[in-house]
Amino acid sequence: FLRRYRAFHGVPPMLGLLFHLELPSSRFLARFVRTTSFRPRTLDHAGCYVRDARHGRILFSNFTAEENDYDLFVWSPVTGERWGLYMPSVFNEWNVAVLCAAAAREGGCDCDHLDCHGGPFLVAFVDTDDDGMTYARVYSSETGAWSDATYAQHPNGLADMDMLEPIALVGNRIYFPAAESKTIVEYDLGRRKLAFVDPPLAHQGHGILMPAMGGGLGFASVRGSRLYLWSRETGSDRTAAAWTQSRVLELSTLPDRKTRVPLNQPTALGFTEILMEEDMTAVGFAEVLGVIFVRTSAGIFAINLESGQVKKMSSRRPDVVIPYMSFYTPGNFQ
Repeated sequence: FLRRYRAFHGVPPMLGLLFHLELPSSRFLARFVRTTSFRPRTLDHAGCYVRDARHGRILFSNFTAEENDYDLFVWSPVTGERWGLYMPSVFNEWNVAVLCAAAAREGGCDCDHLDCHGGPFLVAFVDTDDDGMTYARVYSSETGAWSDATYAQHPNGLADMDMLEPIALVGNRIYFPAAESKTIVEYDLGRRKLAFVDPPLAHQGHGILMPAMGGGLGFASVRGSRLYLWSRETGSDRTAAAWTQSRVLELSTLPDRKTRVPLNQPTALGFTEILMEEDMTAVGFAEVLGVIFVRTSAGIFAINLESGQVKKMSSRRPDVVIPYMSFYTPGNFQ
């Protein structure tokens, strides 16, 4: 029944959101904010940053050893299982992603990821040194070891990774945003090769990576009251493709749901009025749901790209939002 239930619905529900909270005395934690009745055993992870969440798992970096002695750990909120691992040598700025092990196969994998949160997984690690040499290594939970490194020279010598920006998985390629160089780092899991992609030329300021709705790599950013979406497809022979502006959403005209989602504002402003007060910033994306998370002066809002509906998710104003999606049934919660 559970297998048929998951296959019928096809897309796992979003069980919660994760973001960072700064605490007094220079302390911080990663918080799991529930969006359903599902409640994991642990909501707060002290001294940790949430780095990625995908295929039923969440990846944290452990900076203060309050959680455990490992540099990184993977957590399945549904089963409560944890897996710790140490990072390979670190040069400068780095970023990591977690994914089901089947997703590394050519063509994107043969797993539907509807109930794979307890199976083998991979952690992809990308780092760069001061001379612009970028390398990638992959940790396998099956072998308990990191792969040999893959190296590539960054084209313009500035490859500082943006450590806390959302990461995108398209097929079996992972895309990491780089900060100073404004260049996207691509790692092909099947071929174990690094490549570099320029963001859209029209991009100005903050933007996020995501899978495009029609396939390929996508990019989203907000300027003023408009949400700009770009897509970039790569051919079967891995030839480069140009960015195409696929859509522009005028946020001030989106359906206002303030009667269902009260805004924590003294004047009870609606979503449109908030847009007039402060420019919005894209801070996250739910890959399988087609939902972009944006930050405003009133908190975090979710915008459904298909329906255009807006929903307030939190009064907090984090820089990055990581959604957690998975099927949950009492039978597999321990």
